Amino acid sequence: MTRLGFTEVVMTTAHMPRLAGFYGALGWSDSPLAITPDIADYFDCRPGDGRGCLLKHPVADCTVRLLPAPAETPPWRPLDTELIVPGGLFDINMRTNDSDFAVAFLREHGWSPLTDPVPWQFGESSVKEFLCIQDDGIVMAVMQRISPPLPGPAFDRMSDIFNATQIVQDHDRSLAFLQVLGFQPFVDFTGPLPGEGPRVLNLQEHSDEKGHIRLTISHPEALMQGSIEMISTPHQQRPTLSPLNGGLRGLTALRIPCADLEGVYAGLLASTWVDHLHKPLARRDLGDTEQLCFSVLSPEGARLDLFQAEGS
Repeated sequence: MTRLGFTEVVMTTAHMPRLAGFYGALGWSDSPLAITPDIADYFDCRPGDGRGCLLKHPVADCTVRLLPAPAETPPWRPLDTELIVPGGLFDINMRTNDSDFAVAFLREHGWSPLTDPVPWQFGESSVKEFLCIQDDGIVMAVMQRISPPLPGPAFDRMSDIFNATQIVQDHDRSLAFLQVLGFQPFVDFTGPLPGEGPRVLNLQEHSDEKGHIRLTISHPEALMQGSIEMISTPHQQRPTLSPLNGGLRGLTALRIPCADLEGVYAGLLASTWVDHLHKPLARRDLGDTEQLCFSVLSPEGARLDLFQAEGS
């Protein structure tokens, strides 16, 4: 059975033109999205709040689905939340070929840096990375590979969304849940973030083991594209954000194509994770297409949607 990593990110925003404009300025195509009754029910949004839009990367199989929300709707992850607080989806990850350009470009399109670009070394890879946030509480990690060169085709200024991160409290439990959905860890690191890496997560104030992290990256085929990253601080316990409960702004879901959707669904229902089912399996009109799909909430509140892969 073939499974892929996520190919779509769902965001709920009160700043539709500005957020869509960011992706449009990078060459992503933009098409309007009517809020059908199925969309309103499935994604817990309100039909009267306006139209959404679908943004597609010009080359990669990567889509951003923007759903509308009123400005008075609070962000699910408050803007002043400490970076390392567990719960839900923490960030999306995009690459850049020039960190200085990316900082200025993101500022022009409504993003505020949370950290400066900082260099660090992970294994053989030398990178620069910074975090930024916009007014819906959506956090983005932006990475520039310094060396060795990235494999694959070059990209223009910034890449597709290749990875998404969850901050978790119980790392092994969260990994076990992902494995039910076909995701297997292919990176598993525990220790201090190397070099100046702790500054990316504002952990530089913590000495010795308290600043250590555990970082895993999971994907059905051990690929970075569409992978899910998890970070925890094994020697620190923090209150977890409340699980996503619909109607709030921010990172709403990752959507994952699946070749054997009904088989995965049956496996979930027969497992100890059945209580994590959020929306049951059904065929729904999601505006751009009808899809057989269901959604789950991870042990720490991250929403993952699985849908029938095309041609399956």
